[in-house]
Amino acid sequence: MKKLFVTLLSLITYGTFAQDTPSADAIIDKFLTAIGGKDAIAKIQDITISSTSETQRGTSETEIKYKFPDRYSMSVYANGNEVMSSTYDGNRLKSGGFMGGGGGGNRAPIEGQAAQLMAMRSNPFMETMYDKLGVTRTVVGKEKVGDKDAYKLELTTPDGRKWNDYFDVETGLKVKTYSMNETPRGKFENIVSYQNYKKFKGVEVMLPSQTKRTAGQMGEITSEVQSVKVNKGLKDSDFVIKD
Repeated sequence: MKKLFVTLLSLITYGTFAQDTPSADAIIDKFLTAIGGKDAIAKIQDITISSTSETQRGTSETEIKYKFPDRYSMSVYANGNEVMSSTYDGNRLKSGGFMGGGGGGNRAPIEGQAAQLMAMRSNPFMETMYDKLGVTRTVVGKEKVGDKDAYKLELTTPDGRKWNDYFDVETGLKVKTYSMNETPRGKFENIVSYQNYKKFKGVEVMLPSQTKRTAGQMGEITSEVQSVKVNKGLKDSDFVIKD
């Protein structure tokens, strides 16, 4: 009898959760609306985001560029020297420096869908590309992020990679991303918190002005966005991979 009662209670609780919880697409749509709306996002043809980061190893500067829909580059500088880079030309993704491993710039590029998915992971509007990228989304439940309730979504790529995004129930804003990454040194958690959303000068959509990332041996990395530039006429030639 006790087992039957527990089972019935679980079914009732699940049924109530299912009725009260919006779909994954509805949660994502609320997020996109909260930051400015799909129409405003669609007007952005290219974007350049410059930020500074504080790590255990000191201060670094990062510049990320996107020419939509499928061009991307990222450069990280420390003491005026480029220490990490990544470029996606619409088909191939090539990484160098620490990101590229011991081979640095000599590492062979990644091609096809795997390269596209890696490049798009830092796209500030990746949610608009889920259908094109074949990313499935499922509502897992509701959890606390800080002292606020957030919907937890599980995202899965066609090649089986998974991560969780958390969206504030009240505001709709994305507040956290969690993933488990595998490296030659083993598995480690990657947690990113998104804070202080705001509109930068000349930009119609809101972006998180601060992120905090906990990633393996690097410890906590706090990044502050210094500037955001949109529609500055970036060209495909700005994203050429040099073999």
